[in-house]
Amino acid sequence: MADKSKLGMEFPAYTYTVQKDKIAEFAVAVSQKENKEEINPIYYDEEAAKKAGYQGIPIPLTFPTNSFFWTGGGLMATIKTLGIDLKKLLHREEEYEYFGSIYAGDVITRKMKVIDILKKGNGDKIVEVTILETKLINQRGELVLKSRTRLMER
Repeated sequence: MADKSKLGMEFPAYTYTVQKDKIAEFAVAVSQKENKEEINPIYYDEEAAKKAGYQGIPIPLTFPTNSFFWTGGGLMATIKTLGIDLKKLLHREEEYEYFGSIYAGDVITRKMKVIDILKKGNGDKIVEVTILETKLINQRGELVLKSRTRLMER
């Protein structure tokens, strides 16, 4: 089970440059999963993005989970630090609160911490939920995204 002494723990800050190719790759993967034949050109063509009113190539809304949260050591290092057993792990929920836009070329600093560890259930059907809060801050020092990740361990 997760180590309750980790409550309030902050992970080391990690800085990441948003890459245009990674945005395009993510858009392709999501479109294939949704059985769409076309990818929105705003995710790979800067001119199309600007015509659509963006300052540059924007990230898809769920891009941060794969690109920011598990960087700087990755998922394995995160769950090892938390004392979670990978065989019993379920990535239960992701919640995003956007305060600004994130574009290709932005330099994002991730600040992540453990904000809660809960036990739910009764008897031998107890699960433990670890809640991580992540703040993404751009190169101008602006908070652009806050998320909450819920990891469930059975």
